[in-house]
Amino acid sequence: MAPLAKASPVFGKICQMAQKAVALECEDRTAAVLDTMALLDAVLCTQGGLLKEGEWQKIDVKDRQEGIPVNIPYSQLAPVLEAFRGTGSGRYAVIRDAHEEKPEIFGDFRIRHLMVKALGDSYGDLADMVAGWLLDEGQEILPLLKQGFDPEGKRDMARRAELISAIAGGEENDFYVEALPKASKEVKEELVRALRHREDNEKLLLDLVKSEKGKVKEAALCALTHMNGEGAREFWRKQMEKKPGKAVDYLQDSRTQWASDLIGEHLEQWLDTFDVSNLKLKELKEEDRQLLYDLWRGAQRKSSPRLCACYKRVCQVIPKETADNLWTSLMEEQPENLCRTAEELYRDYGDRFLQSVFWVDLLTKSPEAVYDRFSPYVRTAGLPDTGKDIGGKKKDPLGIYQVLMRLRYDEQEGGYVVYRESWDSPIRFRTVITRLENGLDTRWYPLLLQSKDRFDTRLRRQVRSSYDNGYDAMVAGLFRPDMEELKEAYGNYFYQGARLRGTVAADIRMLKRCGWKDYKGLLALTGKKNDHIATYEIRELLAELPMSSEELSQELDSLIRSYGKKARIGVGVLEMWRDKLKNGILAGDL
Repeated sequence: MAPLAKASPVFGKICQMAQKAVALECEDRTAAVLDTMALLDAVLCTQGGLLKEGEWQKIDVKDRQEGIPVNIPYSQLAPVLEAFRGTGSGRYAVIRDAHEEKPEIFGDFRIRHLMVKALGDSYGDLADMVAGWLLDEGQEILPLLKQGFDPEGKRDMARRAELISAIAGGEENDFYVEALPKASKEVKEELVRALRHREDNEKLLLDLVKSEKGKVKEAALCALTHMNGEGAREFWRKQMEKKPGKAVDYLQDSRTQWASDLIGEHLEQWLDTFDVSNLKLKELKEEDRQLLYDLWRGAQRKSSPRLCACYKRVCQVIPKETADNLWTSLMEEQPENLCRTAEELYRDYGDRFLQSVFWVDLLTKSPEAVYDRFSPYVRTAGLPDTGKDIGGKKKDPLGIYQVLMRLRYDEQEGGYVVYRESWDSPIRFRTVITRLENGLDTRWYPLLLQSKDRFDTRLRRQVRSSYDNGYDAMVAGLFRPDMEELKEAYGNYFYQGARLRGTVAADIRMLKRCGWKDYKGLLALTGKKNDHIATYEIRELLAELPMSSEELSQELDSLIRSYGKKARIGVGVLEMWRDKLKNGILAGDL
């Protein structure tokens, strides 16, 4: 350290302490060495770095059961460690917030061990949340999940089995089979369910169906629907003959061709029993009506030619359920048979199937072709409304809006995406992202911004949306900050929207993104909504509005005067805020 001692005061200190440690007169050499090492360690941790020429490569941790250390200040790590090691529900928020703000902390080996241990936490919500994070870790977390796995354990070991199955699938088949003989009922249920990943487990599953009871037998039955062998097909053929409604409970999740054909076969039998062209559902016996609903439930997300051939006939009996089934199925996958069926149903039955064909075209055709085909549906203030579509039928754009309400322009993705929640994962629901590879024709924007359908009452407010009507939420989701030419039109749209229905904080956020300048009078418009203004909404608006405290005070005074006569709650709080703003208090400090 001597050559470095003059380069930095801290290096000088290390050199001085090192010299003391080796001095003959040092009485406590051990303590001196430890003190020197402690300071050196602190300097290396806070000031040290790595230099490498060329490209960085991620460390391969596939075979490292302990994970890797992460350079995180202990002040950040300590609350998370304490929360994992503690008890009670209050820990949930600490761990959740830390994961949102500092996700890198959870790569540290100390946290990873505690995450696996938390699968058995007495607070179920915490265990579920952590299970989802471990699922996202993928193959890297498998060694830790398998380390110390006890098949005779309880819920924590069952969760481990779920995760291993969800991550590794059939690659860990030997692990599932070897653990079965000693497994407790809870763990055995998940191990049996995991057997679905390999076709060569068919005989074992058939044996388990005969030997097991309760939930373990149900798990074996579920796994058996994923097999393609003759044994599985014959078993379910017999079950459909005996108790079709019960069999459908298991077959509805199967994606095999034989399951689709089996459901189609029984639908054909039902349809051949009645004259569906003149059939009224309410005239049927309860058991006949229920059988149709059961079979149609099993038809969801299946697309064999035999099953698709049933769609038109079923539509004559239960048209709404037919359209719903088709849309749900196409949202997940777009097999050729089902896409063709959607087109045929749209041709024969019209706008009831508009949602499905519009969605398929968005995914498979050019943006220009999609616009040319479907834009006549959108009724704008500047164009005459013929009331008819190309085929001469009454046109209803609802199906188009129902698709566009799911569409978002994602800046990070650099394109249009659809988010949907899937419950197929055994651990938790997962967000599935479908990217619109072909994009969206920009000619839609002026059309949507001028549509007469803005306040269509069928377009309900979306969950987690700040807007009171679904159409505004749809338009906001499609906003493209990279298109400067849209900003003025968007600004006008949401400014007029605030004046028509009352201002919400999302309006202000959008106006600021558009570079809008005129915010005067918008706060008072919240009184248009109703006579129960939530004070938290006003506080959010005050925080969003780009105005001085004095200006906000005047705006709030206008709101109180326009709202006061019909107000039932909150006026006292608003008056207090007005006075504080007038005295120079910032909106964020209210």
